[in-house]
Amino acid sequence: MSKTGLPLEGIKVIEYANYVAAPVCGRLLADWGAEVIKIEPLNGDDMRKVGMQWCFPIEEDENPLFEMENSGKKGIMVDTRTKEGVELIYKMLQDADIFLTNTRQRALDKSGLNYETIKEKAPHIIYAHLLGYGDKGPAKDNPAFDYTAYFARGGIAGTIMEKGTSPGNTIAALGDHYAGLGLSAGILAALHKREKDGKGERVTVSLFHTAVFGMGLPVAASKYGYEMPISRRNPPNPLNTTYKCADDVWVQLAFFQYEKWFDNFCDIVIERPDLKGSKYSTLKEAVKHTEEFVMMMEDEFIKRPYAEWAERLQKAGIPFEKLATPIDVLNDEQCWANDYLIKHTYDNGHEGVIYNTPVMFTENPRGEYVRAPKMGEHTEEVMKEVGLSADDIAKLKEDKIIK
Repeated sequence: MSKTGLPLEGIKVIEYANYVAAPVCGRLLADWGAEVIKIEPLNGDDMRKVGMQWCFPIEEDENPLFEMENSGKKGIMVDTRTKEGVELIYKMLQDADIFLTNTRQRALDKSGLNYETIKEKAPHIIYAHLLGYGDKGPAKDNPAFDYTAYFARGGIAGTIMEKGTSPGNTIAALGDHYAGLGLSAGILAALHKREKDGKGERVTVSLFHTAVFGMGLPVAASKYGYEMPISRRNPPNPLNTTYKCADDVWVQLAFFQYEKWFDNFCDIVIERPDLKGSKYSTLKEAVKHTEEFVMMMEDEFIKRPYAEWAERLQKAGIPFEKLATPIDVLNDEQCWANDYLIKHTYDNGHEGVIYNTPVMFTENPRGEYVRAPKMGEHTEEVMKEVGLSADDIAKLKEDKIIK
């Protein structure tokens, strides 16, 4: 995308990261106008290879999974297992603002790309580190993906399952995206501080902490005896749950103003005026009969298709939504009206769909979409920018330091 006029125009990011959580932070910064230079090993980021698990093509000219997390960036390939490769990164950091990584701490210590070393060589740098479990504690060095650190240990998978059943399949990269968004916010705060005192900073976000933050309500409630998972027949209130419609579509209600909305619900939605003034009409009494009332409402909602219920709920002013699937979201006019999804034509002519990152600017909207880099596409360009001659670059290629 064109960087002109965007908030982070003039900011340079060196991204030394793989998979999703830190790279999506890099994509956010690129979308907001920063120049992001992604460093890959000589065999490429593993994200170029794993998309087949979700039916994505993984060819160089069409790789949607890599594309989604890395659009708008420049891409170089450097062997950071070598002293010469690490020295190149030190050079790049001299006129950069942010070093972004999700590399495990032991590997950073071994290579000399840890915070202490980079702070010494480039004290102005904002060092942004996406962690699995945090800096401290017995799990700090454990390998982490959002399946494990976010969904499993963070309590999400064990909370949203229907009580008494098996866990559902987790959603790949969901926790990664939220952690990356959180890290981008921390980076912006650190940049603001540096404007005042000229000093760099280390900013960290962990997958596990992101989950704990998101799970704040049920975790705090567990202290007072509220336990999850729950059954959909035993929600916090009987009209804050899901109901199956006649056409097998499920509808989610968000009935948070219980007494205010109850009469309209009875008159307009379910046409049961006999329930007004009953033991179900106040939240204080209804929660004493939750499962009984939910089962009664199941018998009501199964009578009509979703479209009819949607019309009635809309008329009554009650918040609701269909439980959508990914294909529903793909075809949701609300997404396309707001550019939440965008179409992208790959180099082979195939058209795909890419998500847009979720922060939008009114006065300085994003420009034209810029695809993700090919393997090593900008290596020579970036090496020249740090002062290397053509002979230097040729020697580094010959020695397999860059590609």
